Amino acid sequence: MKKLNYLLLFVFASLFFACSSEDEEPKLVEKDVTIEVEMGGDYYDYLVTFTVHSMLSGTSTFVAPQLVEPSSLAWTQVVEQGNTYSLTYEPSMSIIEVQSSSDIHSLGFVFNTVPLEREPDESLEFLTATIQVLADGEVYKEYSYEALPSGETSIPVSESITIY
Repeated sequence: MKKLNYLLLFVFASLFFACSSEDEEPKLVEKDVTIEVEMGGDYYDYLVTFTVHSMLSGTSTFVAPQLVEPSSLAWTQVVEQGNTYSLTYEPSMSIIEVQSSSDIHSLGFVFNTVPLEREPDESLEFLTATIQVLADGEVYKEYSYEALPSGETSIPVSESITIY
């Protein structure tokens, strides 16, 4: 009987430690999110595509992103059922800024460019971009992008982010 008590104690202790809170994922937090893209180089010689998708709050409520800059433009394609908002344009200013219309816990975005000139131009300064995701005004994640010459395929920045 004594051996059975020790065995039961061992089993319960093992289960207790196996179910400890250290193994749990951090709890999702909802924050006001802003995405800021700062472009450099000859950005006006490129066609820029920026897409925001999967902005979510609660269990799975879609949240619409608001295009703040460039203020003179609107989203060029909106698929509300898919929570996808795209902007494709020839930039005249170096900034794109998007804000969540309410607090969110996750989002996804894609940033990519294509040179407008089809022939390689030695004098072209390639577009670069720094993409910052801010949560409640603090930098949460930061990404870098560099366009490749005409004829080569640039690798887009494509990220899905969960806020903890």
